[in-house]
Amino acid sequence: MMKKSSAEFYGQKGVTILELLLSMTVFLIGIAAIYGVTRLATIQKNTVNSRTDQLRSARIALEYIRRDGLNAGFGFHRTGGNIPDNAGNTLFNMPADTDTQRDFMTSVMAANNVNSNLLNFGGYTDAVIFISRDPSFNSGALVNYTGAAASGNAVNVTTAANACANCSVFDVYLFESSSGTTQMMGMLTTKNSSSSVQFSPGDPLGLNQSATGSGDAQSLLVTTAGGGTIKRVNIVSYSVTSAGVLVRKKYGNQTGLLASQQIETRELVYGVSDFQIKYYMEDGTTVDDPSLANNGRTNQIKMNSVVQIQVSITLASDANDSQPKVTTPVVIKEFISTKNLRYEAS
Repeated sequence: MMKKSSAEFYGQKGVTILELLLSMTVFLIGIAAIYGVTRLATIQKNTVNSRTDQLRSARIALEYIRRDGLNAGFGFHRTGGNIPDNAGNTLFNMPADTDTQRDFMTSVMAANNVNSNLLNFGGYTDAVIFISRDPSFNSGALVNYTGAAASGNAVNVTTAANACANCSVFDVYLFESSSGTTQMMGMLTTKNSSSSVQFSPGDPLGLNQSATGSGDAQSLLVTTAGGGTIKRVNIVSYSVTSAGVLVRKKYGNQTGLLASQQIETRELVYGVSDFQIKYYMEDGTTVDDPSLANNGRTNQIKMNSVVQIQVSITLASDANDSQPKVTTPVVIKEFISTKNLRYEAS
């Protein structure tokens, strides 16, 4: 077979540098377009997934709030329990009230616009507190106490024989006098025996008053004659941190934990730009805070006239620099009955 001579290829052209560069440019533009479309699809998918997770967390949080709201007042006293002046205001980050009287801790407590929020510039969010009897304590049975006496500035409470076998340090209790006229809150600080427990001032929640104080600063346990009953109670609150995290806090009853660990904080939802509570009253009115910032016993007792609450959670964008910003906020609302507030404790 004869080979073609090099002369036969003479005059045929190859690919020039310009053509090569042009081809590469077109190729790179195509790759960039494909990458852009793929990246956008990935970002959109991540954004949708993030928002879906956020919505799911918000609905779970609302279920927690609904459950605690429905339980509020269960087994608790219809009026509430006496606590030191401004103890609740300090514990729940509310402004101090203007008097020096003891305060009431009611089944529902309101804190209106008390927390700043970095996701809502210049905006403030609410907090809400729910209190109910703990039915799991002592197999549901009440603890009967027979008397109380001062021991220095602490108060020693004597119960029926072995009645406080299930009591634990840092339990939170509601005391109800046998006369039915006095109720007070307290946190157990020392368990002397299964029939003797002590309540000292300086407890982690600031609920105990001194036995040697005077007037409204003295413990009602030593000024109220006779005995009565003791119930362990659950105190929980819902609020939003300045970083936009909706949290549930549980106060006391953390058996075996240190004093500094008696407020348990659980993060529920991230990216919350607003958290608002409205209270529907027996007289048909709707208010942001029936207690007027927990100011004075007369206003605090108004919380017992709440028949329903409306919880509103506003979700901000969970976007970062690599994701598109969702400009439309999502608001989720829930209406919760507080039917237990209208029943006497049992």
